[in-house]
Amino acid sequence: MTRGRLYALLQAGAPGARARAWRSLHHAMVTAGVVILLAETTQSLRQAHGLALAIGFFAVAGFFAAEYALRLFLAAAAPGAEHRSRWRVRFAQAFSLAGFFDLLGAVPLPLGLLFGAKDASLFGFVWTFKFVRYSPGLASLKRVVSHARQELFAVLLGFGIVLVSAASLVYLFERDAQPQTFGSIPKALWWAVETLTTTGYGDAVPETFFGRFLASLVMVSGILVFALWAGILATGYAEEMRRRSFLRTWDLVAKVPFFQGAGAATIAEVARLLRPRDYQAGATVMRRGEAGESMYFIVSGEVQIRLRPQPVKMAAGEFFGEIALLTGSARSATVVTLMPTTLLVLDIAHFRELLGRQPELARIIRDEALRRLDQTAGKGAPREAAEAAETPQREEGGETITQPSEGFDRL
Repeated sequence: MTRGRLYALLQAGAPGARARAWRSLHHAMVTAGVVILLAETTQSLRQAHGLALAIGFFAVAGFFAAEYALRLFLAAAAPGAEHRSRWRVRFAQAFSLAGFFDLLGAVPLPLGLLFGAKDASLFGFVWTFKFVRYSPGLASLKRVVSHARQELFAVLLGFGIVLVSAASLVYLFERDAQPQTFGSIPKALWWAVETLTTTGYGDAVPETFFGRFLASLVMVSGILVFALWAGILATGYAEEMRRRSFLRTWDLVAKVPFFQGAGAATIAEVARLLRPRDYQAGATVMRRGEAGESMYFIVSGEVQIRLRPQPVKMAAGEFFGEIALLTGSARSATVVTLMPTTLLVLDIAHFRELLGRQPELARIIRDEALRRLDQTAGKGAPREAAEAAETPQREEGGETITQPSEGFDRL
């Protein structure tokens, strides 16, 4: 395996069985290291299994030391690194944030060789940070904090102002009544912290009227401050999840041949309406006789349309389920997956919206639906229902007036 492929294999989100196997091994070693750390602090386990714990510690520590050396060696294979010297690239990798945590993960090995596994294993808590690299959720949280850093800093500044103000005021109110507890502002700061965070250990309680009144205001202020923090983080996290979902849907939509001829604006509009859904092999997507509430585009995998007398197979790039949406009738067939399949789902409300905003796509869907109806049921009632769906009617003054359907009036 080339250095470039090996470098790609170690990156977060790398596809393929080898990359998944590496991530599984990595997570297993982190978990084993944490278990050994916990066991080493339990005297009974240490006495009963001391040798096994020591062997396990050196195995985990050696693994992460080797990983650190391997990442430094492979840094020169990173995209764009060919324009810089290998040692400059490795130096940059070593002093990056990820490189710093990789170094911390490798430190327990030399510490264990110098001081023994018992003491060095206590430093193994740094291995828990290695979950961050392969955790998309934590990476998203990092981006959320980065994007909202100004708002979070503003709330933090307000927290500091309230904290110092509360400590100063309670010092003025309580210094004579409780000189041991509130004899200085630094001493009063402990009370201010536990009160502002609504922890309230009870080791420092104001006794004067003004001190208790101040404490009530500080507690309410603490609730407001943390509510602001929670609101900022929740809003940012929700936006990040929507962004990730949109990007994933965009990638899936771009892979469907049906949409590949469309421009970026069309793909963006369609990606906003579609929802990706993954199915295992043998899963039932829809059943015959059910109400039709959505249609499906196949991104990957294969499905079987159970029609009589001959079932029909559909693969990536095709779509199904549109007939029930056009005609308003029940599902005419059961659809099951033949292998792990990823579908893009378009519900009936978004289907109507798509018909109105993307007339060319609507025409293709309509023509394909009518072609399938011709093949399965001839040109009888089903086709007439589909054509009627294109020209809905309304009544005025007892007369029936046909009006163009939204979405098809421009076809």
